[in-house]
Amino acid sequence: MLPSRPIQRSARTAAALGMVALVTWIAFTLHAKAFIAGFLYLLLVLPIAFQWGFLEAAIASLLAVACLDYYFTQPIFAFDMADPQDAVALCSFETVVLIISLLASRLRQQAAATAEHQASAARLYTMSRELLFIDRGEPVGPQLTRLIADVFEATSVAIWNAQTSKLDVAGSLPVSEEEVRDACLCEEPKEEPRAGKFSRPLALGSRTLGTLCLVGGPNSRIDARSADAIASLAAIALERERAFLNLSSAEASRQGERLRSAVLDGLAHAFKTPLATIQAASSGLLEIRRLGAIEEELATIIQSEAQHLNHLTTQALQTARLEDKQLKIHRELLHLALFLHTDWTRFAPGLEEHSLEIELADPVATLWADPSLLQMALSQFLDNAAKYAEPTSPVRLRAAVSDAETIFSVHNHGSYIVPEEGERIFQRFYRSPHTRYRAPGTGIGLTVAKQIAEAHLGHVWMESNRETGTTFYLGLPHINRPQTTPASTLAGVTRDPC
Repeated sequence: MLPSRPIQRSARTAAALGMVALVTWIAFTLHAKAFIAGFLYLLLVLPIAFQWGFLEAAIASLLAVACLDYYFTQPIFAFDMADPQDAVALCSFETVVLIISLLASRLRQQAAATAEHQASAARLYTMSRELLFIDRGEPVGPQLTRLIADVFEATSVAIWNAQTSKLDVAGSLPVSEEEVRDACLCEEPKEEPRAGKFSRPLALGSRTLGTLCLVGGPNSRIDARSADAIASLAAIALERERAFLNLSSAEASRQGERLRSAVLDGLAHAFKTPLATIQAASSGLLEIRRLGAIEEELATIIQSEAQHLNHLTTQALQTARLEDKQLKIHRELLHLALFLHTDWTRFAPGLEEHSLEIELADPVATLWADPSLLQMALSQFLDNAAKYAEPTSPVRLRAAVSDAETIFSVHNHGSYIVPEEGERIFQRFYRSPHTRYRAPGTGIGLTVAKQIAEAHLGHVWMESNRETGTTFYLGLPHINRPQTTPASTLAGVTRDPC
C-alpha cells in the first residue's frame, strides 16, 4: 500500500534537511568560502524543487541560509553578522533560491500535467481504436463498459442505454440503478473529483442516448475532461449500434419484401392459366344454353368469381413489379374529361350499388400519366369507397388541377378512419380492426395505389371525418412533354410518340 501524501511530504522534508546538513559538513570540512557554499546549496535546492516541490525546497533553502550564516559568515558559529553586506547577500540568496524553486515547482507541475494529458490522449486513442473492432453481433453495452474499465483502469463503469432501457456494468457499481437512470434526465453532469466519481449524460445533438457513470480506481487518472471525452466516444458507439441495427432491420425487411414479391409474382403467373381455363369453360357452358336455371346461375357465379380472381391476380402481378421497380411508366397525354367518364364498374364492381358522381373543374384539363396504372389506382380508391360506404349512398370522384399538380379525390359517406391509421392503411396487408369484418379484401389495394402514385413521383393521403365522411387523395405532379402531333388517340388518351 502506498503511503499517504502527508507522510510522503514529511519524509521528503526530512531527507532535504539531511542533504543540506551533509552539504554543510562537506563544505565546512573542506574550508569552503561562503560563495562556494552558497553555490553548493543552490545546486542542491533546485533538484529538490524540480523533484519534490516548492514546500520541500523552501524549507531546505531556509536551513541553507541559516547554515551559511552560522558556519561561513563572520563571526563563525554565531548568527550575528559583522558586515551588513553579508545580511543583504543572504537575503538576496534566499530570495533568488525561493523564486527559482517556485518557478521550478511550477515547471514541474506543468510537465506533469502535460504528461498526464498525453497519457489521457493515448488512452482515448486506444479506446477509439478498439471501438472500431467491437463485435457487432453482440450487444455493445457490455463490451463498451469492459473496454472503458480496462483502458482507464476504472473500478466501476456503468452505462444505461435509454433505447433498450438496459444497464450494463463492469466492476462493482457503488450506486443504484435508479440513480444511474435519473442521471440521464439531468442536463448538467455530476461529479465528485475527490472520490473519483463522474456521471455524464450520453447525447448526440438534442437526442439523449443514456448515462455513463465512472468510478476511478487507485491507478486511474480519470478527470473531468477525460470523463467528457469518454462520454462522447460512448455516445458515438451507442449511436453506431442503433444505426447498425436499423440498417440490418431495413436490409432484412428489404430481403423479405423481395422474397415475398417473387413468391407473389410466381403464384400470380401460375394462377393465370387455370383461371383462363375456368373462364373459358364457364363461358362455354353459358353459350350452350342447355343448362337449367340453377345450373346457369351456378355457371354465372363461377364466371363472375373467376373474373374477380383474375383481376386480383393481375393486381398481384402489378404489385410485385412495382415493388421490384420492374414496372416502367409509359406516360401518355390524358384528356381528363374523357378519361374520368368511363365505366368504372368494370374495375370496381362494388360501384353497381352506388351512384358515381364525377366532378372536373376544368373540362379541357390534360395530364401526362400512365393511363392503365392511373386507372388501377383510382379503381382501388373507388372499390374501397364502395365497400365501406353507407348503402345506396353516392361516391364522388373529383379531379382538381393546380399549378403544380393534378389531385384526384374519391369521397364516400361511410366508416370513420381514426387519424392514427392515416398512414398505416397504405401499408400492405394492413386492414383496420374497425372495418376488416365489414367487407372482404386483401389489404393490398391501397398499397397498389400508393406505389403507382410514387412511381409517377406523386403521393397519396387520406382525410376522414365522422360527419362528412372519408376522402382519399392522389396527387400527380405536372410533367411537360413536347407538343407534337399525337400518334394515336383512344378514349381520351394521346400516346407519347417518344
